[in-house]
Amino acid sequence: MTEYLDVKAFLDALTARTKAFFQEELGLETTTAGLHFDEVQKLDLRHLTAILSATGQLKLYLAYSFDASLIDAAFAAYTADLDIAEDEREDAVQETAGDIINIIVGNALADIAGNGAAIALSPPIILTEAKSVMRHRGAKFASAELTAAAGSLAIHLIGPGELFDDALEYVEG
Repeated sequence: MTEYLDVKAFLDALTARTKAFFQEELGLETTTAGLHFDEVQKLDLRHLTAILSATGQLKLYLAYSFDASLIDAAFAAYTADLDIAEDEREDAVQETAGDIINIIVGNALADIAGNGAAIALSPPIILTEAKSVMRHRGAKFASAELTAAAGSLAIHLIGPGELFDDALEYVEG
């Protein structure tokens, strides 16, 4: 892999891996509702968002932002064989979102990496309240929207990563 990341190829790999994971592991059929590159000034995050940073030549953030109904359906399928107490449910839902993003992003990076330099991923951080991320100071957004019967999911690539802290707040320069 060169120092250049083909963002469209990466977003396509993430979208394909997400659709496959939701179908094969969760039994949830998804369709791609749209792809956007730098077309928005603001990203509206949904009910639950799992984010991680990629370091190496990437230096960007990845965010999987779930509607409440979709993460609930994914959680039910992902934990169908487990007995989870009601008082542990919220933490388990967040862990599910983190597991999903780890698996999908790791596989998508393997798809596009070839024999290039290693890319390190941070542990996922979960945001549980909807918020917005405004675009400024050279930030770039690329997003894909997936829909399922249970709800929708947005995949966002946000970079360059050094502009943000772990809660997707801008770092003052």
